[in-house]
Amino acid sequence: MSDLYTTIIPYESLDPLTIGAADDDELVYRDTLELTFPAKHLMADIRPDEPEPVGSTLDAARHALRNPQSGPTFAELIAGGKSVAIVIDNQFRPTPQSKILPAIFDELEAAGTTDAVVVCANGKVFPMSDSDIEQKLGRANLDRMERLGIPFFQNDPRETDRYSFVGITSRGTPLWLHNEVAKREVKITIGQAQSNHWGAGGGGKLILPGVVSDESIESNHAAFVTSPQTHYGALGGPMRADIDEAATMCGLTCTLNAILDTRGRAIELIFGRHPEAHRAAITRFNEIYAYENPVPAHGQADIVICGVFAPTDHLFFHTGWGCMSADPILKDGGSLIYCSPSPGVHTAIGDFPGLALMDLMKPYMPPTPANYERVLRDIHSRTIQMWAGCIWVPIYEVMTRKHLTMVTLEENLAMAADIGMDATTSLQEAFDAALALHGPDAKVVILPFARYQLARNMIRMSVEDAPPVTVVEAV
Repeated sequence: MSDLYTTIIPYESLDPLTIGAADDDELVYRDTLELTFPAKHLMADIRPDEPEPVGSTLDAARHALRNPQSGPTFAELIAGGKSVAIVIDNQFRPTPQSKILPAIFDELEAAGTTDAVVVCANGKVFPMSDSDIEQKLGRANLDRMERLGIPFFQNDPRETDRYSFVGITSRGTPLWLHNEVAKREVKITIGQAQSNHWGAGGGGKLILPGVVSDESIESNHAAFVTSPQTHYGALGGPMRADIDEAATMCGLTCTLNAILDTRGRAIELIFGRHPEAHRAAITRFNEIYAYENPVPAHGQADIVICGVFAPTDHLFFHTGWGCMSADPILKDGGSLIYCSPSPGVHTAIGDFPGLALMDLMKPYMPPTPANYERVLRDIHSRTIQMWAGCIWVPIYEVMTRKHLTMVTLEENLAMAADIGMDATTSLQEAFDAALALHGPDAKVVILPFARYQLARNMIRMSVEDAPPVTVVEAV
């Protein structure tokens, strides 16, 4: 009997608001799936070596503000009571804002600041409800804001009179910035730093798309999401480079960047001048979660199995980003098995099923090169709104070259079938089908935390690191 290999795949879901606000780590549970297969098929089972989390997120935030990675301390920046815009991320990001904000408010009070605002960088995503706001910011912080006269705003990008024109980036994105951010002297963003399929999250991304107008968001996303140089780890790629230039033009002063582990706990908080502090945070994130690419030694895998972990949310729309990180190590024609329970989410404006927003790809199914051309045409005619297309379109593009099978809850099977996505409740069933397809020499890679993980040779930290443009000969 051949040797067998058993792997445990994270199969988790938890509301990011719960993670960001929870003081009880037991609330961040780990559901798992187990798979056993002949060991000869295993090419790599790649798992990060995560450092211990900080003991106190609040203490770590205070330390970061007083020990900047670059530039002045936060106290020096706001000295004399300068006006301050504090831009935080939204309900779909697990940044523990309720634990970080007291450190900011302490500094404001010490400086005698009387003009400050907190603005949610929700881009074009629907605003937080009252209960979301209380959970995200914390009741004690909201009471303190009322006492200090600090109002709370959310982005409302279609209300044009709430935005001020800033200018046009060198890549052609017109910028209209939320008035409440524009008129403050010091602008700080507080968010989660991680590599992702736009290059990186956090930092200046809380400005664009976070607190700019509809036109600014759609212009950036339509122009750069589908670029081959916009990919996991491409901080210097065209989309992220445009975002950081836009943030500079909008006067972003500094950033406080949280690196969170796969349980949603803070590993490190890095504060400093924009864009240097965010760049340092992404460098640190990559040190932890980037891996040596096994492809040069072994070739591309025939099968990649991805897991999801609690901080990535209830919707496949958010858990599924690992499709793009897995893409380079999986051969075209290979099988991508994505394990995501995706139970859906209940909100103040209605209930969203686990595959909400993925149904936007339905008119373009099946995923073929010809249908992807239709997607591109509809992006640039503005038929497709790229605030959502910035996620489903990259997943769709991967699906034109790889076979995606989603392992999920039974309640998602009907919607998956209606969209045209392959889905099952059984990891074993999905794996057996893939193994039958690829044969006795199939090579398997396992990415248990795929949304965080990326091959080290994908990292592009500057524009100069980008590969040369491929010239296609005319037919």
